[in-house]
Amino acid sequence: MKSILIGGLLLSSTAVFAQNCPVDVTNEIHINNGEVSVYQSGQPKVMIDEDNNVFINGKQLDLNVMQRQALEAYSSGVKEYLPKMADIASDGVSIATDVLDEVSSSFDSKESFANVEALIDEYGQKAQDKFYKDDEFVMPADMFADVDESWKTEFDEAMKHVSVESISSLFAALSEEMKDGEINFTELQTKFSDLKQRIEERVKARTGEMAVKADDLCNSIKGLAQEEQELHKAIPELKDYQMFEI
Repeated sequence: MKSILIGGLLLSSTAVFAQNCPVDVTNEIHINNGEVSVYQSGQPKVMIDEDNNVFINGKQLDLNVMQRQALEAYSSGVKEYLPKMADIASDGVSIATDVLDEVSSSFDSKESFANVEALIDEYGQKAQDKFYKDDEFVMPADMFADVDESWKTEFDEAMKHVSVESISSLFAALSEEMKDGEINFTELQTKFSDLKQRIEERVKARTGEMAVKADDLCNSIKGLAQEEQELHKAIPELKDYQMFEI
């Protein structure tokens, strides 16, 4: 169970997405109540409001029809696709929860695995907190590089705790069944073999779905990066406040 729990989380984690999606976030991006803002040095420099008016350092740009249409299409894509980054992390936690449910139901011992479930929930909340600050979505600058460095360290530490607690919970559940004479060694081997197969099939299916979603999201964000280049041709004032770089 230890290796499968970790594998399920790793295969669908934001870190894996970051390593395989060749897009850099050049400035911090905030999305809140239909508004998109670009931050530099902790301060909002560009703001696109829900009516697709654009402000640079608080001063509104006078846009023609073509510029406004280009901005509207781009802003809509940013608001649609960037928050899906948080969904990638949530889906990783969901896979681990599915595996845990499968294990606990196999041993009819939900209580034995309560601490593992709490740790997984805690990790899931921390993953969400990476992207949401007071209900505002925030995509940090250089996020993908940071994912590969500091986030991986945090993730590895969390997985150590989950692994230790998983083993402890599994032994607790086994002890209860063996103490009550509910299972012998041969039955135990069969039970583990069947459980391993079911879990592998479930994780394979879920991670396959996640791989497709992550690939689609990466392509969408790459498309946004290319669209941004065209937007800068239409509105040159935005060039100094780039969001993405391929």
